[in-house]
Amino acid sequence: MRDHLRSTRIFDLYKRNSLYSLTLLLCFALLCQPIHTQTASSQEKIMKHYALVFHSTRTLSPEELKQRGVAIAAWVKQVTEMGITLDPRILGETVGNFSTQGNEIVSRKESSDPTFRNVLFFDSSSSDQALNIARTHPGLHYGSTVEVREWTSPRETAARQ
Repeated sequence: MRDHLRSTRIFDLYKRNSLYSLTLLLCFALLCQPIHTQTASSQEKIMKHYALVFHSTRTLSPEELKQRGVAIAAWVKQVTEMGITLDPRILGETVGNFSTQGNEIVSRKESSDPTFRNVLFFDSSSSDQALNIARTHPGLHYGSTVEVREWTSPRETAARQ
């Protein structure tokens, strides 16, 4: 009988400790959740989304391509040190180009803008900072134009409505 009472007490102690640990874990999770949510939402309010759209104006020599690569790597380091995360996309050849003529869909193989090659997405706290990032891009010295645009997600726009 004593063994039975002893094992029951141990089991009760184990249940109490487990319940206590679970309660602490839940309280901690509830306390931390609002802090995380507030931090993320306040940061989202401050940051705006931007894109740099690059158009090439000429073909570069092999030497210019090397120099441009080195210059862009230095620029990326400089921008990253500002706390900006860059998300570049290099576009391949045009696979299809569609438009309408009257009620008919027309397909062309070539791009409507063959100079459009790269897009770089990033978040910035101000349009002045975004403009400075674009103004300092080395591509400007290697036959590119750089267009700065603010962008929004259609999902975010739909969620707000």
